Amino acid sequence: MKLRLARILLVAAFAACSLLGQQDAPNRSANAKQAARVKVDPDIAADLLEKTLTPNYPAEAQKKGIKGVVKLKILISRSGDVTQATLISGHPLLAQAAIDAVKQWKYKPYVQDGKAISVETAVSVAFPPESAAGSDLEPPNVKISPTPDQGPQSGTVVGTIKRRADGTKFASLWSEFAKTLLIKEVSPKYPEAAREQHEGTVEVVLKGLISKEGDVIDVQLISGPPVFMQPAIDAVKQWKYKPYLPNGQAMEFETEITVNFTPAAS
Repeated sequence: MKLRLARILLVAAFAACSLLGQQDAPNRSANAKQAARVKVDPDIAADLLEKTLTPNYPAEAQKKGIKGVVKLKILISRSGDVTQATLISGHPLLAQAAIDAVKQWKYKPYVQDGKAISVETAVSVAFPPESAAGSDLEPPNVKISPTPDQGPQSGTVVGTIKRRADGTKFASLWSEFAKTLLIKEVSPKYPEAAREQHEGTVEVVLKGLISKEGDVIDVQLISGPPVFMQPAIDAVKQWKYKPYLPNGQAMEFETEITVNFTPAAS
C-alpha cells in the first residue's frame, strides 16, 4: 500500500513539474528575445536611418489646429525594419499617423560584436510634417557648405543643420566631408585582451561632436565589439579638426567616425 502511494505521489510530482515547465517556456522565450535586443540612444539610431516617410497630417487635427510632436518607442529588427511602434507621448489625433509613417522607415542594421541585433529606441515626429517646430532638425538636407578653402563649392550639400532644445544650432556633417577637415589623427591601441579572440582588422564606428575650435568634445559608440570601444574613444578624443566655418562663422558639428584596429599597426 505504501509503495503504491509513493508511486502515485511521484507521478503527481512529475506531472506538476512538467506543467510548470510548459507554463514557463513562453516566459523564457520572451526573456531570450529581450536579452537579444539592446536599447540605443535616439541620436545614435538617427545616424543609422536610411529612409523616412513623411506622415499624413490628419484632417481632423488640421481642422482643430492641433500641432506638436509625437514621441514613439520603436523596435528595429536585425534587418533594419521597424517592427513595432508604440506611443510615448503626443496628441491622440496625431499618434496613429505618426505610427503608420514610422513603421515604413528603414534603418541600417545595428551591429555589435560583428553581428546584427535588434534594437529599441525612441523617435519624434513633428506635426505639421513640413514644419520643424518641435523637431531637432531644420528642413532635411539644408544646403550647408564650407568656405571655398574647405572643399566643395558653395551650395554643395555636406550635411544638415540640427537644433537643440535650448535653440542652439550645430551641423551634422557627412563623414566623407568631415574627413577633409581632419588635421591630426591618433591611431588606437589594439587591446591585448582581444588579440586571441579577433583576427585581422576590426572596425569601430563612433559618433563624434567637434567644438568650434576643432576639438573632439564628445564621442559615442554606434557599433563595434565592446572590448575595442574605449581604445577607439581614447584615440578619437585626441584628434584635431579644422574649424567648420559656414558663412565664415565657426559652428560645432557632429559626424560619424570609423576607427580601424589592425594588430600589426597597434
